[in-house]
Amino acid sequence: MKRLIERIEQAGILDIASYMEHVLYDEVEGYYMKKNKKLGKEGDYYTSNHVHPVFAKTFAHFFHDVLTKERLPLMICECGGGDGKFAKSVLDEWKQTFPSTYQLLDYRLVETSPFHRSLQEEALDEHQQVVTLHSSLEEVKGDVPDFQGVIFSNELLDALPVRVVEVENSELYEIFVALSEEGELIEERQRCEDQDIQSWIEQYGPTLDDGQRIEIPLAMKDWQREVSEWLKNGMIVTVDYGYTNDDWRDPQLRDGSLRGYSNHRMVKNPLKFPGEMDLTSHVHWDTYDKIMKEFGLKRMIAERQDRFLIEAGLLQFAQETTDPNPFSKTHKKNRAIQQLVHPTGISGSFSVYVHERGLSECDSYQYFCKSPYIK
Repeated sequence: MKRLIERIEQAGILDIASYMEHVLYDEVEGYYMKKNKKLGKEGDYYTSNHVHPVFAKTFAHFFHDVLTKERLPLMICECGGGDGKFAKSVLDEWKQTFPSTYQLLDYRLVETSPFHRSLQEEALDEHQQVVTLHSSLEEVKGDVPDFQGVIFSNELLDALPVRVVEVENSELYEIFVALSEEGELIEERQRCEDQDIQSWIEQYGPTLDDGQRIEIPLAMKDWQREVSEWLKNGMIVTVDYGYTNDDWRDPQLRDGSLRGYSNHRMVKNPLKFPGEMDLTSHVHWDTYDKIMKEFGLKRMIAERQDRFLIEAGLLQFAQETTDPNPFSKTHKKNRAIQQLVHPTGISGSFSVYVHERGLSECDSYQYFCKSPYIK
C-alpha cells in the first residue's frame, strides 16, 4: 500500500473516512477497484441477492406495481450495482412476467468499479437495449436531470466512509490512522474539534456513554442529499443492515460496528489487510430516516427484510414438487425462500426502508393489501 503510506507520511494522520476512501476506492490500491471477485461463494461476502434470484424477482414485482399504478416512467436507478446479478434477475422477471412493458424500461446502474462494470456488461448482455451503465451518479444526472421512478440500493450505505469517535471521561475524541515507528498502521486518538461531528451528535445522537465508540456517517447524508434533490417523483428504496439509536445503547455495541470482511470471515481490526478486504459499518436507521424527512421525503416502509419480502410477494415463487432429487432447481429455490423469510436467516439482519415523494396511489399497492402469510 505504497500510496496509502505516502498519504499518511505527508499528512501525519488520516481520519477513518479518508482511510476508508483510499483502501476501498483508490484507483490503484482500492479493494473495490481490483480485478478479483468480491461477491458470492468465491468472494469475501454474500448479499441477499446471491442466495437466489427470487430476492430480486420479488423486487421486480414491487417496482412494477409502484411504477405502473403511479403512472411513472419505467425508470430504475440502482446505485452500487455490483456484479449486475440483481439487475439481471429483475429484468429477467420483468421480461417474462410483464412483457408488454419490458421495452419501455430504462434501467440505470451506477458503479464506480471498472471491474464490476465489466461484470455487469457481461451479465446484462441480453438486456442491453434497456440498460445503461454509469460510473457515477453525476453521469446519470447528466442524462436525466429530473428523476422520476425508483432509486434502489442494496448494501451501499454500509460501505460509505465514516468518521469514528469515542468518549472517555465525558470528552469526545476522534480516531485517526497513523504510522508506528516500525511503519505499521496504528490508531491515534485526538480530542474532537470538528464542528460537523459535534453538530451531528447533537442533532442526531445517540447519546454516548463513557468508553463508547461509534461511527459518524457524514458521507451518508451527502448521498441522501444528492438523491433526494434529484428525485422529482418516485421512491428511494434502501436495503441494508443497521441499528436504531435504542440499539446503540446495547453494551455489546460499545466498540462500534466498523469491521472488515475477508473470505466470509469478520475481521475486527479495520486496519488489517488494507485494500485486501471489504470494510463496512452499520447504518444509523433513525438518523437516515430523520434526514430523509429533512429533505422532504415521506417514509412509506420501514421493515425487517424477511417481512418486507413476504408482503412484497416472495412466497408466490414457492412451488410444490414431487421430485425426489433434493438438488433440483425447485428444491433449491424453495430452500432459498425459506432462508430469506426465516427471522434467524440472512434477512433477520437487514431492513428495507422506502421513502417517497409525490406518490398518490400507495394505498392500492399490492404490498399494502392484507397478506395471508402475515399475522
